[in-house]
Amino acid sequence: MHARAPFGTSRRAFAVMAWLTACAIGCAHSALAADIDAYPNRPIHLVVPFAAGTQADIVARVVGGKLAESVGQPVLIENHPGASANIGSELVAKAPPDGYTLLLTGSLITLLPSTMGSRAVDPVASFAPVAKLAEPPVVIVVNPSLNVTTLPELIALAREKPGKIAYATTGVGTVQHLTAAVIVGKAGVEMLHVPYTSAGQALKDVVQGEVSVYFTFLGPIDAQLRSGKLRALAVASDHRIRAWPDVPTLEELGYKEATTKPWNGILAPAGTPPEIVLRLYRELARIVQQPQIVELFAQMGMEPLATPPDAFAAEIRDAVKRWPPIARDAGIRPD
Repeated sequence: MHARAPFGTSRRAFAVMAWLTACAIGCAHSALAADIDAYPNRPIHLVVPFAAGTQADIVARVVGGKLAESVGQPVLIENHPGASANIGSELVAKAPPDGYTLLLTGSLITLLPSTMGSRAVDPVASFAPVAKLAEPPVVIVVNPSLNVTTLPELIALAREKPGKIAYATTGVGTVQHLTAAVIVGKAGVEMLHVPYTSAGQALKDVVQGEVSVYFTFLGPIDAQLRSGKLRALAVASDHRIRAWPDVPTLEELGYKEATTKPWNGILAPAGTPPEIVLRLYRELARIVQQPQIVELFAQMGMEPLATPPDAFAAEIRDAVKRWPPIARDAGIRPD
C-alpha cells in the first residue's frame, strides 16, 4: 500500500502551486507592460507586398523614413510582391503581434476574398488596422494617338469598334480592373482587357501605343501626363484632384457606381497590443501632416489622411462586403 499524504499537506501544496502560478502570470504581465512601455527598442520591419517603385512602395519609403526619425529606431522596408500581394500579407499576418512587423498595403487586400476565395488572407480577422495614410486616385488615361480627349468620346469609339479598343490594368481583379468593368458594363460596350503583371511594362506599352487605354494610379504616371505622353480622361474619385483640377470625376460623367476610394495604409498583425497600435497611429498622424509629406503626396495626387484604427477597421469591413457583387458582374469567380 502507498501511504497517503495528510490532507493538510495536499492543501498546502495546492496553495504553493497557486501562488507560484500567480507569480508567473504577474511577472509575464509585468514583462509585457515593460516591453510595451519601451516600444520600440529594436528595428521595425515594414513589409510592402508590391514591387519596388510602385505607389505603395514610394509611400512606404517616405513614411518609413520619417517614422524611423520619430521613434529612434530603423524602419526596414521589405518588398515581398506576388500572388496579388497575398504573399506579403500572409507574412505579416503570421508574424508575432509585437509591433515590429507591419504591413504597408493598399485596398487590393479587401478585394482578394472576392477573387482568391479561401486562399486570400482575411483582411478583417488577420490584422489590427493602424492608420489609413492616403487615398491614391485611379485615373483613366489614353495615348494621344487614340484621338480622344474625353471619356464620352472613348465610350463612343468603343461602341463603334466593339472589342477592338484595349485597356491595360495591373491584373485581373484589381481595383483598376473592376473600375473599368463597371464603366464598360454600364456603358454597354465591349473593350479588350489586357492585364499586366508589371506596372512598368504596362506603362511602357501604353506610352508606346501598344495598348491605347490605361486604368492606373496617378502617382507612377504623373510625369507622363505632364509631358503630354499620356492624356487623362477621368479620375475615379468622388472629388477632383488638386494637382489636376481640370480632370473630371466619374461621378460627374455619370458613372458614380465606378467611383472608388483606393487607399494606402498600415496594418499590424491581429493581437497587437492596443497601446502599440495607438503609439504608431499617433506617430503616423503627425508624420503625414508634415509640409514636405503633404507636398509629396499632392504631387502623387493624394491627400494625406490619418484615419484612426477603429474607423479604418470599419472601412475595411465595409469594403470586403462591397466587392463580391462587383467581382461577380465582372465575371470573376473565387479560385
